[in-house]
Amino acid sequence: MNDSGPVAPAQPEIKRGDIAVLLSTRGRPDMLLEVFDSLRATTVGKDKVALWLYVDDDDHVTRAAIDGGGFPELGFPVHWHIGPRTPDWGQTYQVLWTALGRTAEVYMIANDDVRFETKGWDEVLRAEVSKYPDGILLACPYDPVAPAIATFPIIGWGWLNTMGRVYAGYFHYWYDDKWVDQIGRMVGRYINIPILLSPIRGKGRTQRMRCLPFWTRFFQLTLPERKETAVKLINAMYPKDEKARAAALAKMQEVADTFKKEEESFSDMYSTFQEERHTAMSPEERDRFSPLYFKQEAHAVSRLLGIAQQHLDKKEYADALKYLEATQLADIRARPAQEMMVQCLRALGRQAEADKVAKDAIVAWPRMSAMRRLFRFLGMVANEAKGLMVGLTSKGKRDPNKKLG
Repeated sequence: MNDSGPVAPAQPEIKRGDIAVLLSTRGRPDMLLEVFDSLRATTVGKDKVALWLYVDDDDHVTRAAIDGGGFPELGFPVHWHIGPRTPDWGQTYQVLWTALGRTAEVYMIANDDVRFETKGWDEVLRAEVSKYPDGILLACPYDPVAPAIATFPIIGWGWLNTMGRVYAGYFHYWYDDKWVDQIGRMVGRYINIPILLSPIRGKGRTQRMRCLPFWTRFFQLTLPERKETAVKLINAMYPKDEKARAAALAKMQEVADTFKKEEESFSDMYSTFQEERHTAMSPEERDRFSPLYFKQEAHAVSRLLGIAQQHLDKKEYADALKYLEATQLADIRARPAQEMMVQCLRALGRQAEADKVAKDAIVAWPRMSAMRRLFRFLGMVANEAKGLMVGLTSKGKRDPNKKLG
């Protein structure tokens, strides 16, 4: 998957001033109640706000609270969407964005552990959004826990309509916000907005965090996809102004170059330290098989292997090797990755390393036994013989699929 993304349906009419708050929650109805209370107390233009929530169908605690009337009236519409647990947060917001009809002018991504502190936050937001009639913007409210990044991004309708998706669709945890944060900075529509969101009961640990070295490296190596997204948005911002578009593209490259430097400072040891510091999962829980996590990691590994193969086809062995080495940080191992690594290392003159990788691959994926190789050969011979016999016996006979003249 890349950020060319799915093609969105025809854009319905935008309701100017409308704000949709998209919120994902799981198993924390007491904290969610605090979110409700803060929204009720701080929202001013309630006729132009709607709250959309995604609740997993196996989240019995939250569903019981909903059915029991555990949440107060807010003075504006509240829409509960019950659905299967998704492998990444982004899909929950994608479902909500689609369900609400994509008619709001701006979309605020929220979670069940933040409190809205700014009285009239919605009026502050409307005033800022009105400066960008094309709807291409990324606004960043102030998060005291992570003030330098759009932890809870506010995304304009033009951005979403151009891209056809809310998030990239790769990540099981983290990095979705940083993904859009970098894109916003590259297109020059990144706005720090004076809205305060404060964490409920302090900063918690990340619920799904595992294998952080892999995901950190994956994020770094997919910068070209974010650049593609930025180019698409810039083209939408300046469809007829070539001079402004060229200036924006040049600025985009400058900003992208600063992000590129992160790749050079990657440390798997530091990422491991960060994982132990921030994860809510015990080592035993991280070792436990999770179908949802497996699906996301397999998707990411597949993406890296696809890019590596493209470089390999062009004989760009050093570039291919970067992506292949990144897959070695994942929990999933793939034989094609080992085979490609051997090719790259041999082409780069690193014979000893290539021999070791080849040996390790044979241990992990033993080659066929002599008996299996014999049967494969016999099967091939049988196929060839059958084809020859069919050709001889059908000589001179009319092909039943061929029409008579």
